[in-house]
Amino acid sequence: MKWALEPADPAAIPRLRRQIMRSLSRRSGAESDLDASELVVAELLSNALSHTTGRAWISLRWEGTHPLLSVADLGPEFPIASYPGLIDADGSLLPRLPDDLLAEGGRGLYLIAHLALDVAVAPRTTGGSVVSVILDLRR
Repeated sequence: MKWALEPADPAAIPRLRRQIMRSLSRRSGAESDLDASELVVAELLSNALSHTTGRAWISLRWEGTHPLLSVADLGPEFPIASYPGLIDADGSLLPRLPDDLLAEGGRGLYLIAHLALDVAVAPRTTGGSVVSVILDLRR
């Protein structure tokens, strides 16, 4: 499944989150933690809207045991150099809290990394970044 997120439409985030979660809940087994996955989805969508100036594309594939959710944007490439120790050489996210624990932001990627089975960040060849997560859900 695929969706687009327009940069000037913050009201689209809850609507899109509900659509994605409906799709996931229809395919998930009874033991799946949909609440944790919904938090991951919400953080990814919020980050895409907050940190980019252009459209973002969201794709959801469930070909194996767990679903793969990817968010691609046209904004600036994810500033890996700005986050030393947060992303390894393979593009995998290494979870950590912000240095200032009382800061307004900086917890989204930490939450995503702890609630998803795997997280990867990669630059797009056409500009922007792709953040992909394997959600901790089973069929």
